[in-house]
Amino acid sequence: MAIVNESNILSILYTMNPWWQTGAVPKTQIKSFKRNGYYTCKKALESDLRRIVVMSGARRTGKTTIMYQIISELLEQGVKPQNILFFTFDHPVIRMKGLEKLINIYRNNISSEEKFWLFIDEVQFDKNWTHYLKMVYDMNPLMQAVATGSASAVVEDNVRESGAGRWTVIKIPTLSFYEYCHIKGVALDIDIDNVFKMHELSKQEQTHIIYGLKSLQVHMMRYLQMGGFPELVNAEDIVYAQKLLREDVMERAIKHDLPAIYEIRSVDELEKVFLYLCFNSSSIINLEAMSKEFTGVTRPTIEKYITYLENANLINISKQLNISGKKVLKSKNKIYVSDSGIRSAVVLGADIYTNDTELGYSLETAVYKHVKDYYLAQNSLYEVGYTRDGKGAEVDVVVQYAGQPIQYVETKMKNNSSISDEDGIVVYGMKDTPGYVITKNENDYGLFDRENTHLYRIPAFAFLYLIGKGKNI
Repeated sequence: MAIVNESNILSILYTMNPWWQTGAVPKTQIKSFKRNGYYTCKKALESDLRRIVVMSGARRTGKTTIMYQIISELLEQGVKPQNILFFTFDHPVIRMKGLEKLINIYRNNISSEEKFWLFIDEVQFDKNWTHYLKMVYDMNPLMQAVATGSASAVVEDNVRESGAGRWTVIKIPTLSFYEYCHIKGVALDIDIDNVFKMHELSKQEQTHIIYGLKSLQVHMMRYLQMGGFPELVNAEDIVYAQKLLREDVMERAIKHDLPAIYEIRSVDELEKVFLYLCFNSSSIINLEAMSKEFTGVTRPTIEKYITYLENANLINISKQLNISGKKVLKSKNKIYVSDSGIRSAVVLGADIYTNDTELGYSLETAVYKHVKDYYLAQNSLYEVGYTRDGKGAEVDVVVQYAGQPIQYVETKMKNNSSISDEDGIVVYGMKDTPGYVITKNENDYGLFDRENTHLYRIPAFAFLYLIGKGKNI
C-alpha cells in the first residue's frame, strides 16, 4: 500500500487539527503570554487589505505558538472548527504530498465552504509553495492564510519573486529581554517607551528608573546564558536545556533543514564554519583566515555557508557602514550569533559570570540583536551595522536612516571601564544625539560630555529591558 494515500493524509490532518473533533486548541499549545508578533499578525489578518501573512524566524522562536493562539481566538469567536486547516511540512508524509494536493484533500473531505483559514508551518520545505498558495489565494477570495518559515531569506525571496500585493512578511526574532521577563513573571511597570530618550529625563527620573529595574540584573545574566527561546525560559536544569538547544541547532537546523533546502557539499564543513562563528561572535570576520583554518574549504564556499547560516536565522551579519566625513578601512562584516543563548550552548566553558571578556561577547551579541529588532520593526529601511575608521576607531552598533540623526551604541562590560578620546563613540559622536554606552554596574549611568560629543551611560539590564519594552508598544 502506498504511504502517501488519501486515507493516511486524512489521518495525519485529523491529528494535526484536534479542534475538528474537540472544538478547541489543546491548552498545551497556547501559551498565556502573547508576543508582539501575535498582535502584528492578527492586525494583518483583520486588515481590509487582504494579504497572505508569512512569519519568518529561527526554529523555536514561537511562530507555531502564534498560529495556535490565533486559531484559538477564531474558535472562541465562533468560527466553525472544520473551516480551520493547520499542517506542517516538518512531517515527511505531508512534505511528500505537497501543498496543492493537501488542500484538495481538505476541500474534498473536510470543508468546501468559501470562507476558511489556512495555517501552514515550515512552508519553505515545499519548493513550489508560493505558486500554489498564490493560486489558492486567487481562487478563494474569502480565504485567509498564515504561513511560517525558518529560512527567512528563502521565504522572503520567494515572496518577492511571486509578485507584490499578496504578501505581508513578519519577522519573529528570539525573545527580547523584556519578553523574557514577562514569561518569567518578573516584568516591571516602568513609564518610558523609548530608551534613547533617557538622557532627556531629569536626574531624579533616571535614578527612579534605574533603581526600579535593579532586581532584573540576575535575570539578565540568566537571559544571556539561556537566550530568548520561549520553551527554555522556565527550565530549571540549565545544562540539560543547553543540550536541547545545541541539538536543535546542530541536528535540526544545520544537519537537517539547510541540507533540505540547499545543495551543501559537506554538512561537516558547514558545522565547523558555524562553530568558528560562535567562538568569534561580535568579531570582524577575516574570510582568508577562515579558509586557512579549514583545510580544503575555499573562501567562496565559506561565504556561501555564511549566507546559508544567516538565512536560517542562526547568525546576524553586521555590515560596516560608511559614515560621511570619516575615512574607513576596506569594508568587512562583523558576525553575531543570532541569540546569546546559542553561543552559550555551543561555546562550552564560556562563563559570563566570572569572565568579563565572555560577558562582553554575550552582551554585545544581545545589544546588537535588540537594537536591530527595535529599529527594523519600525522601518525595514533602517541600516544597523558598525563603523570603523582608518585609525581603528570603532563603534559597536550604528543605526542610520536618510534624514535621521545617527545613533551610536557601544558596550563596556569591564568594571569602571573608561572611555578615551580615541574611542570610536567619541570620534564619531555628536552633541545633538548622544551616543549610548552600555555599562556593567548599576550605578554607572547618566549624561556626560567628552570632547565635542555627549555620551549617555546606562546599565545593560536597564537598556535591554527598556529597548525591548519599546519594541512591544
